Amino acid sequence: MKNTLKSSGWFFVALITCPCHLVLLLPLFAGTALGSYFMEFKDVIFILMSLLFIFALFKGWRKIDPESKQKTKKESAPIHDCCSLKRIKS
Repeated sequence: MKNTLKSSGWFFVALITCPCHLVLLLPLFAGTALGSYFMEFKDVIFILMSLLFIFALFKGWRKIDPESKQKTKKESAPIHDCCSLKRIKS
C-alpha cells in the first residue's frame, strides 16, 4: 500500500512536469513572477522539467515493483553470507 501511494505521487509529479504540458502551465502562471520567469527562460525550464519528468517516471516505476529490483540483484551477483546456517551445519 505504501509503495502504491509513493508511486502514485511520483507519477503525479511526472504528469505535472511533462514537457508537453508546459504549454498548458504557462497561461496558468500569466501575470505572476513565476510566469515571467518561465517566459524569460523557456529553454532552461523545458530542459529542467524534462529531466524531472524522466526522474519521476523512473522513481515511480521503481516504487511500483520493488521485487523486480531485488530479483535482478539476486540473479546478477551471488550473495555471500559468512554467517549462514546452511554453511555452519554442513
